[in-house]
Amino acid sequence: MNHRLCQQDGVTLQVIETAKFKTFSLALRFSSAFLPDTINDRAILPDVLLGGTRHSPSREALQTRMDALYGLSVSCGTDKVGRQSVIWFEMKSVNESYLPKGATTVSAALDLMHEILFEPKMIDGHFRKKTVEEEKRMLKEDFEAEYNDKTEFAYNRFANIMFEKELAKYRAKGIYETMDDISVSTVTKAYHSMLENDQVTLIATGDFTMERIQELVFSRFRFPSPAAPEAWLDREEKTIGEPTLIREYGDLNQARLNIGYRINVRFGDASYYTASLLNGILGEFDHSKLFQIVREKHTLCYYINSIYDSNKGVISIMAGIDPQNEEKALRLIQEVIESVQNGEISAEELLLAKESLSKRIRQNADSPERLSNLFFLYQKNLNRPYQPEVSLATLRAVTAADIQKLSQNLLLDTTYLLTKKEAV
Repeated sequence: MNHRLCQQDGVTLQVIETAKFKTFSLALRFSSAFLPDTINDRAILPDVLLGGTRHSPSREALQTRMDALYGLSVSCGTDKVGRQSVIWFEMKSVNESYLPKGATTVSAALDLMHEILFEPKMIDGHFRKKTVEEEKRMLKEDFEAEYNDKTEFAYNRFANIMFEKELAKYRAKGIYETMDDISVSTVTKAYHSMLENDQVTLIATGDFTMERIQELVFSRFRFPSPAAPEAWLDREEKTIGEPTLIREYGDLNQARLNIGYRINVRFGDASYYTASLLNGILGEFDHSKLFQIVREKHTLCYYINSIYDSNKGVISIMAGIDPQNEEKALRLIQEVIESVQNGEISAEELLLAKESLSKRIRQNADSPERLSNLFFLYQKNLNRPYQPEVSLATLRAVTAADIQKLSQNLLLDTTYLLTKKEAV
């Protein structure tokens, strides 16, 4: 696997040359500052663009063309990466070496990508109202479905409380309360802003050379060259006095518990892999302490796990519990945290956490999509290519003492409990 990079005409081209896959992947990413005023329009923009082009005026017509290109697939979305909003399009098809002689799926895919971006189906310079309203309706329905998913609802309420005055409270999928402000005009404005003001990166993964991809890409795509953003990672912090404890009530039998700790170690920091292992030992896996002690040994919850957000420097614990076990579960979770801080990390626990994270790193090399995303993130955040062998070596070098020392920095921020009224 060889990685090469060049920049021309407002496009950063990253090529991951590998003969490992029978497919190729073309991942186009548009990056700009993540701002509350533009979240909603950017959330639906990629799907609006896939609603049809000048030559294929419907989603169905586009699909027919893709089917004819040996099953070419196109996916899209909008992600929040730290302080950046990233609109992405990913095309995937069969490598040309496995097709009849003369097949040109790569150039055809780039032609279609160009058409989707620069020749969308419009009326008098604006997107079709029907397309915009349909995407807005589906997004609103997605938000409304969260209310019935109490686990999702509880986590979002928790995040809104913990990050009340920080950018982290917002999600890439949008802001429900201002969803009705989306209009043909605002989405069209967001589209032109994306083409004119975003940083553009194209990551090509497959069995081809840099020289060929350069010719194919730079003959089709030209953008302005805006200044690079000052920062990708979200380093907003707040002063924490007494931790926040919030109880809210709903019509449910299983209480949802969310606990947030600040650790202030982010992607690319020297202690990044130590923080990843700390989370792995605490609650990321079914062999982690929280699962084995709180769920298996003491049967105090239906599920329990922890998540390390390396863009924000936060570890969150989530659990589903019987309302009558709330206080017991909270005490036991705190005891588990304290056990790690006291150095109670067995050789087996450390080994299992390292093996699980190492397996994930190795599996990344089996997916063109994961590879392209990692090379994109490393280049944007760290200005260097992704090197899995370096990640594995760094992970292996972390000791139990390193994890214990870092765990001392865990700072309890917010505890949120969604429970039923009768439990009070």
